[in-house]
Amino acid sequence: MQLICKIFSIQNFKHFSANSISFLRYSLWCLTLFCLSACGGSDQADSAAISPVSGTISWRASDNPVFPVSTAAAEGFNESMLEQGYNAARATPGLFAVLVLRRGRLVGEAYFSGRKSTDLLHLRSVTKTVISHLIGVAISQGKIQSLQQPISELLPQRYRVLLHGKAPITVADLLSMRSGFAWDESTLAGFEHWVMSADPTRYVLEQAQTQLPGTEFRYNSANFHLLSVILNEQTGMATRDYARQVLFVPLGISNFRWEKLKDGYDNGGAGLELTARDLAKLGVLWQQQGRWGSQQVLNQAYVMTSASVQQPRSRTFAGLSISGYGYGWWLFKQSSQPAGQLAWGYGGQFVMTIPEQELTLLLMANNQTTDVGPQENAVMQLATQWFLPAVQ
Repeated sequence: MQLICKIFSIQNFKHFSANSISFLRYSLWCLTLFCLSACGGSDQADSAAISPVSGTISWRASDNPVFPVSTAAAEGFNESMLEQGYNAARATPGLFAVLVLRRGRLVGEAYFSGRKSTDLLHLRSVTKTVISHLIGVAISQGKIQSLQQPISELLPQRYRVLLHGKAPITVADLLSMRSGFAWDESTLAGFEHWVMSADPTRYVLEQAQTQLPGTEFRYNSANFHLLSVILNEQTGMATRDYARQVLFVPLGISNFRWEKLKDGYDNGGAGLELTARDLAKLGVLWQQQGRWGSQQVLNQAYVMTSASVQQPRSRTFAGLSISGYGYGWWLFKQSSQPAGQLAWGYGGQFVMTIPEQELTLLLMANNQTTDVGPQENAVMQLATQWFLPAVQ
C-alpha cells in the first residue's frame, strides 16, 4: 500500500514551478500537507460517476488552422455519449480542456474555466513523455549510442565524478525510473528540496544508491531532468532548442514555454507548457507511432518500445486498469479493449492514445496545490465513463 501511495497519489508534488513559489506559499503548502491524509490516492479515492448537467455545450469540432475536422458519426463514436461526456466535463471543477480525435481528425473540443485554444497550459509530468521521445530521436541520430549506454559517458564532465562508486546507471534506467537512487516524492518537501536546490543535477547525483539500477521502480522526476541534461550535453543545444528543431517545427508548434532550473538546464521532469491543440498534435504523433502526415518524425521502433511495459504496475485508477510503466508512459488495458498509453501530469493533464483504435484523447486540468487526488480522479472518470466507451 505504501508503494502504491508513492506512485499514484497526488502525483507526488512533482510538477510545481521552481521559480514561482515563494517561501510563504511553501510554508502554507507544508501546513496543508500536514493536515491531509498520508495517502490521498488510495483504492478508496476513485470518484463516483459524474452525471451530465442539464443544457448543452458547444463541443463539436469547427474549422481551425490546426486539424482537419470530422463528425462523431463519421469517425465511429456514439455521439450521445460524447454529448453527455462534454456536459459532465462542464460540471467538473478544475478542468480546462477536452479534445477528442480519431484518425488524426478533430471530432470534439471544448474549453472551461475561461480557458481558450490559444492559452499555454502546464503539462507538468507529461513533459516526461516528451523527453522520452526526444531521447529516441537522439538515439536515432547517433548522439546517444543506445538505451543501454551508461549515463556516466553522457553527462557533462563536472557531474560524472559524482557517479564514482555507484553501480552503472543506463539511459533506460532513467527512462523507466529505476535508477536506484534513494528518493521520495510522496511529500511536497521531497520534490521541493530537489527542484529548489542550487544545482538540481548535482542534488540527485549525490543521493545514495540504495537499489541496483534496473531493479526497482521509484517515481523520480529528477531522473528525467538528468535526461534533459544529457540531451543538452550530447546535442550541443538546450533541450527546448533541440525539441524545437526535431519535434516542434515538423509539427508546426511555435508557441511554448519551458522552465529552466537553477543548474541552467530545462526542467525535464515537469517544465513544458503548450496549447491544448499543440499537445494534441503530440498525442496524434504518438498514436500514429511517430508519423505526422507523410513524415516519420519519430523512430517507429522507439515509439513502440517506449509504450511497452518495463515495470509491471497493476492498479485501477478511476476505472482505468493500469498495467505498468514504460519509458515516460503509464500503460493501460481495459478488459477486452486494445492497449493504450497514458501521459499523466499533476492535477489531471492526461494524454491518452490507443493506436489500434486510432484514438487520441486529451483532458487538461489545473495543476493546483490542494484536492489534487479527487480532481485527478474526477477528470479520469470522464474518460473511463464517457469518452473511451464512446468508441464504437
